[in-house]
Amino acid sequence: MKTELIHSFSSSSLTNLSRSPSASTIGLNDPNLTTTSPTAGLVGANGVGGGSDGSSWKYNAASYDKENDSPGFCKLWAQRAFTKKNVARKFPILEWLPKYTVAKAVSDLIAGLTVGLTLIPQGLAMAAVAQLPPQYGLYSAFIGCFIYIFVGSTREITIGPTAVMAIITLSYINGKPPEYAVLLSFVCGVVTLLMGILQLGFIVNFISSPVTSGFTSAAALTICSTQIQSLLGLKFRADGFLDVVRGTISHFNEIRLNDAMVSLVCCIVLLVLRKLQASCKCMGSIHPAIDKFLWLIATSRSVIVILTCTIVFAVIGQDDLVAFVGDVVPGLPPFQLPPFTFSGNNTDGTPYEFTLISMLKDDVSALIVLPLLALMEHITIAKAYAGSGRVDASQEMISIGLSNIGGAFFSSMPITGAFSRTVVNKASGVESPMGGIVTGTLVIVSLSLLTPYFFYIPKAALASVICCAVIFTVDFEIIYPMWKSKKMDLLPWFATFSISLLVGLEIGVLIGFLISVIFLLYYAARPGVTVKRGQTSNGYQFILIDMDRSMTFAATEYARYVIMKSGTKWGKDVMPVVIDCHFIQFADYTSAQVKSIFNNHILIIRL
Repeated sequence: MKTELIHSFSSSSLTNLSRSPSASTIGLNDPNLTTTSPTAGLVGANGVGGGSDGSSWKYNAASYDKENDSPGFCKLWAQRAFTKKNVARKFPILEWLPKYTVAKAVSDLIAGLTVGLTLIPQGLAMAAVAQLPPQYGLYSAFIGCFIYIFVGSTREITIGPTAVMAIITLSYINGKPPEYAVLLSFVCGVVTLLMGILQLGFIVNFISSPVTSGFTSAAALTICSTQIQSLLGLKFRADGFLDVVRGTISHFNEIRLNDAMVSLVCCIVLLVLRKLQASCKCMGSIHPAIDKFLWLIATSRSVIVILTCTIVFAVIGQDDLVAFVGDVVPGLPPFQLPPFTFSGNNTDGTPYEFTLISMLKDDVSALIVLPLLALMEHITIAKAYAGSGRVDASQEMISIGLSNIGGAFFSSMPITGAFSRTVVNKASGVESPMGGIVTGTLVIVSLSLLTPYFFYIPKAALASVICCAVIFTVDFEIIYPMWKSKKMDLLPWFATFSISLLVGLEIGVLIGFLISVIFLLYYAARPGVTVKRGQTSNGYQFILIDMDRSMTFAATEYARYVIMKSGTKWGKDVMPVVIDCHFIQFADYTSAQVKSIFNNHILIIRL
């Protein structure tokens, strides 16, 4: 068998470092280096010397430094950074826009309208989850659509308010004014944008599937618990899942029958419409148009329920029949700087004042939790629709960051990619991110013209839409496969789920992230070691140690213990110990100190 080396992959950070101007090496075409061999060694200072193969070189450091000063380095960096390939990578619109056709525009128009009709009621519902005025859900719904057209790399994704980001926002703004949510959006955007510029998209790979599943399951139950009061028409103060359960039990006799009946009917209709296309396959098989009509009804179920309830109660005209959304501030949000400093009075008359610095001091975890969750939710969606293609996590970070920063200028709360609307976008036949123009325009039109008609939307109907959307993200089915494949994965799942549900979502996701990292570190610190007894052709016996991976400082002590134990227990301190380094591709400084690690044992390293 013959093999030929095609390429050797290594850490991208090391590759970038080796290519950076600060780590430049002298090339063969350098006018300051004259050599008699094409394999001359690296140059370190003025003078003459020889390469490793006996060749000679001559180098003038002064002339080299003069010709390679800072302006030259900046020019070199600019030439590398602003190549056509890199610019197209940062602005994907440059790749697909020249190939845009009328047929694609029609597909994007249909998809944009469908997503927009879904987004309007969901925007109002997400504002309810975050306990913000309803207009803030719509303020958060259009900027991301426009920005993602230019910097988004996945055509199916739509950016806007989501249930997970809304419930996390609630955990930070509970009892604070809406401006606090806008400031959170700006901070989340800045941090995420910096992470994208620094190419830190690989961080999402450290969040394991059990952690993601445990968090989303806990988040779904927490979101449903926040809607209990709207579903049943109750009013009581509660912070967290357990408080809601206790409050519901203690106020059970205060349930309003009208709100409960509206919730029940809406939930039944939403669940029936969700399965409409699958239940009526026989009708859909008659003609493709019928199947498409059934799909449209199932996809638009939220709009149908909200619109029907609004018309019914508007015709009745009794303001106290059920709890309504009430007045929604009409018009577009003003374009203004994010509220870095804001003050006012609470509902009880006590004054408040918040600044960016005070927010960072009080809620420093938001710098980690919000970008992490935004990235986790967004990348999960991108990977689901990328197929065999590669998802550029760093570029998606940039798109999320710019969307949140831009949204903060229009009073938006934190946003990211929305899974449910992305499913609708994909099923509607979207061909490019251009559909975001239609979606964003539809939201702007609703803010400008339709807000007076939002008054009679029942809170129970919005709560039903929220619960029926998120309840299916509860993922208990993953437990059995984890038990069959690797029982240790149950630990991060249960830890993330229980802590997120009972203590707080922001704490739960951080604990799950730390557990995932600890698992990786433990694996790195416990390399697989196989001990064999060998014998040479001359009859000399020895102990053979096989290491299954490269050596780092974390694994040094464990490797030392295993190897010395093998030499003492099976080698009786007289047999030589041979380490097979076939699978050790690299070793750091700590691991390379063989003599100090293994003391006086007879050691042979076989490369």
